[in-house]
Amino acid sequence: TLERIYLNIVQTTSAESVIYCNEAGEILDDVSRYIQRLRNGDTYHGEIKPICEPVRDNHQPYTEKRKENGIEGLFRVVPKLDKDTGEMMDKCEWLADCVDVVGIGLSESDYFSILSFQAQGKPEPILIALPWADIGERAGWQLLKQNGLRITNSQRLKPHLADFLQDTQNKPIYQIVNETGWQSDFNAYVLPSGEVLGKPERPIYFNSKSTTSTGYQAKGTLSDWQREIGQYLRGNHSMMLGVACSLSAPLIGLIGAESFGVHLFGKSSAGKTTIANIASSIYGESDLIRLSWNGTSLGLINEASARNDGFIPLDEIGQGASKKHVEQTAYALFNGVGKIQGAKDGGNRELNRWRILAFSTGEQDLELYLKQDNIKTNAGQLVRLLNIPITPTSTFYHFGNGKAHADHLNAMTRRYYGTMGRAWIEWLLENKSAVAAEYERLSEQWQAMLPNDASSQVKRVAGRFAILETALQLAAHLTGWETSENKTALLHEFNEWINEYGLHSREEKQIIEQVNGWLLRNGARFLDFPFNPNQKEPNDTAGYRQLADSKEQQDSDKYWVFPQVYIQDVIKGFNEKQANEILLGAGMLIQGKERGRKYLNRLPKTISGGKTIRCYVLEILNEDEESEEIE
Repeated sequence: TLERIYLNIVQTTSAESVIYCNEAGEILDDVSRYIQRLRNGDTYHGEIKPICEPVRDNHQPYTEKRKENGIEGLFRVVPKLDKDTGEMMDKCEWLADCVDVVGIGLSESDYFSILSFQAQGKPEPILIALPWADIGERAGWQLLKQNGLRITNSQRLKPHLADFLQDTQNKPIYQIVNETGWQSDFNAYVLPSGEVLGKPERPIYFNSKSTTSTGYQAKGTLSDWQREIGQYLRGNHSMMLGVACSLSAPLIGLIGAESFGVHLFGKSSAGKTTIANIASSIYGESDLIRLSWNGTSLGLINEASARNDGFIPLDEIGQGASKKHVEQTAYALFNGVGKIQGAKDGGNRELNRWRILAFSTGEQDLELYLKQDNIKTNAGQLVRLLNIPITPTSTFYHFGNGKAHADHLNAMTRRYYGTMGRAWIEWLLENKSAVAAEYERLSEQWQAMLPNDASSQVKRVAGRFAILETALQLAAHLTGWETSENKTALLHEFNEWINEYGLHSREEKQIIEQVNGWLLRNGARFLDFPFNPNQKEPNDTAGYRQLADSKEQQDSDKYWVFPQVYIQDVIKGFNEKQANEILLGAGMLIQGKERGRKYLNRLPKTISGGKTIRCYVLEILNEDEESEEIE
């Protein structure tokens, strides 16, 4: 019986392709007898190990890592017979720095070689995914060089390097992904740096790139963050809202919700940037992962794709390149799907998709900011990016004042970051089932708090606050905040949003404000009746103004507006039928008396000179100044 057998499989699994050696590495002479024993079914009970170096046919060229003339790298080795001595000599030609093919990568449509190498000046090995379609092509060589791998410039030798780079036989399979966030049925989560949290069935390689990937690092410990940052946020509602937004980002995918964001606005030095720093520190270094509105729409959309299921802080909306650019970006950012683009070889490229939660700051709310360039904000945008005025910090703890409190928090966010977010995602990986149940419970509570006449838009936003509360309540063991504190802070912020938006349809508010404002600004375009002989006829008459008359129990002026003026000027930008119904319901539009003409009234013939002229009859609305608040 042999004490130990070393095995090396060369090409096949048959017994003839196995070489047997003793511990010293000497080939055993009696190989045939042992092969026969194996064929007869004998079993060897000792330890079996492979030899490190493969057995080669020394007469055939091959590629291997070795050191030649003091240079380590990948060499093409060509055995040659020395005619004078009769010995085989190796001719070695350098192909590249040392590089290993460690796996085969699979995406939805492409194959990759997963390569590992040590680039000069880098402390850790580089891992890249090289598409098979680019191996041997200019794009492939460029990718290798850009990542720090030196390769030969010889066109004769490059094919041998290409063959080596696509030899993935018996290598482990990597899942290639272009999006961060949840992967493999929520068994893993990928950070924008490419770091994988969780236990995926296959190794995961993130093949996209965020411009801020280096910011997603961890520094300090979770207890450091809790001690120096978390405990000093309690009782400060807008600061707690920022943390809620950050923690809610990975919940979007778990519960199948839509992307949305919060825009916190207020005067300069109100603490907006401090809150953005705190929220950002949960996942990484705030100065590096925070973005600015001053970028292209495509650039921010690419960032959204590279931060799928993640948090996007956007600082100072006023820094946007243009207001039109901000309007387009605010719409596209929450759309969740990129543009369809054709592929060079036909068909279309894979669509970029993302789910994100954004946290934006600025001195003005989005609607007012865009109005400065006469850009109308759609109600859909305002329920996706929630405009909330900042609530000033009121609890300063032992710091004494707001400046000292903010200075401490800003300093600590640069010292301790990244650990809170990793702890939160690890907890979610272990407790996924608890998220949906908690969200459902809290969502019912938020909907029950709303009055019966609340619009569907307000109900959608209440659902988004339910997501924010779900995050705060489930993360209470990480923040150290009480359940009642979380509820109070978010309810306060929701009421701040209600005071800005209203409890009813945003289109309703916008139409009423526009029509009211138009009538107040354009009173001079109407001819008064009873007629005023001293009134000068307007250059661009919009209709007639029926003056209030106590005898006819008419306590306010009525504006008889010509249909063309009404459609093109008064309700410009709105659907006519929708505007008519809203104005009728608000008591601003007088309902018509003729059948089939619900919104039009016939102008008295004493005014029209006997002609039949139909007009829209409007009244200025005396708006209620009472605020709306949910308890």
